[in-house]
Amino acid sequence: MTNHVENIARRSRRRGIAMIYVIVALVVMLGFCSLAVDLGRVQTAKTELRRAIDAAARSGAAFLPQGTDAVQNAALGIASKNKVDNLFLKLNTADVQIGVWNKSTKTFSTSGSADNVTTFHAVQVTGLRTRANGNPIPLVFGSILGASTCDVKATAVAALISVQTPQSVYVSAHGNPWLAGEPAGTLGSVPDDAYDKPKANNDHPWKYDIANPSKADTSSTVYSDSTKVESSDYSSDEPYGSPAEFNLTVTPGSVIQISVPQGDTATNSGYLDNTGNGISTSADGSNNGSYAIYSDDAANPNLPQGSVTTSGSEHGISNIATPINSVVGVFLNTSNGTVPDDQGTPPTGLDFSTQTSRDYTSLEPDLRQSFYVGDGETSSGVQQTIVVPANATTLFLGTMDGHEWSNNQGGFHATITQFQIELVH
Repeated sequence: MTNHVENIARRSRRRGIAMIYVIVALVVMLGFCSLAVDLGRVQTAKTELRRAIDAAARSGAAFLPQGTDAVQNAALGIASKNKVDNLFLKLNTADVQIGVWNKSTKTFSTSGSADNVTTFHAVQVTGLRTRANGNPIPLVFGSILGASTCDVKATAVAALISVQTPQSVYVSAHGNPWLAGEPAGTLGSVPDDAYDKPKANNDHPWKYDIANPSKADTSSTVYSDSTKVESSDYSSDEPYGSPAEFNLTVTPGSVIQISVPQGDTATNSGYLDNTGNGISTSADGSNNGSYAIYSDDAANPNLPQGSVTTSGSEHGISNIATPINSVVGVFLNTSNGTVPDDQGTPPTGLDFSTQTSRDYTSLEPDLRQSFYVGDGETSSGVQQTIVVPANATTLFLGTMDGHEWSNNQGGFHATITQFQIELVH
């Protein structure tokens, strides 16, 4: 009897020990589950936060020329469009700081000046998903072990690391933006309704504009060449209509500024006229305070001439609604030798028919999307910034007209400054 009782006791002790082993093993297994599941979640959140902060810093840096408010608004706007652990990231203005990046010491400071050699204007963005911030990353299995959340943090610095020497181009009144990237001999625009009038009384002597990049105006001199492609409709002195071409040296996502000051009527530079009655219209399209809005008639040849619409396209470049004679730009990728027609569906046309729309401080046009440049400033004198779109290699600058750029007079001297944006931290 005694042996039987002792055997039962021993078996009970073994079962008790086994239960302890099971409990310990279960705790260890939960620990591994926490390590596998929660660690993976935290690492994913860190990656998402880093990407969001990098994007916010780059976006903010694009607005550095516009000042603190513009930088912070841009950075906060981009951050709010990115999710971190399934929640849109929210930043405060205090999380976005403007300062100087020292290339030599690799440090960011909110004080100091930029010499564009060693020190550069920069923006620092900090993103927090922490308990103190009220938004930590929750843990599933970690809470069983006493760690219910985990803090993640990321900081990024983007700088205008390289400011290119400003360069100038002449934007001729003959420069048709919709001939951008087109080879010599390409026809643009559509005939004016008055084209068939008696030639002696016709202000529109040329039926189409003709592309020839090698003969684009580089000054107020009108180029003509008897060897150009022409038909019996063309007079021998028709100027070519290719717009000014500027090869970009900054990477897409960086920014440029274009300044187009008014000139003087004596040289026909700084003012345009498309009627032959006097040089009067400025680069922003102003004619004594009035702004006549035009669209490219060739983008919708079946509509009545003078129709104002952003629909349609010509040679793969989108239409636009913008003041006549104003400076217009378009970005293209010319690296592979293809013309715009071969680059897919044209983007949506932009509307700059109001002063508010023309007073943008920063613009992000798509490739092949024509846009208003004007004189490069808002109506209150703030320098405007344009973000270079993905895959862009070349900027083309021309002027606005409804049809027949060839009979215009004058031109503008545009100065282009390029700013390279780089993530430096």
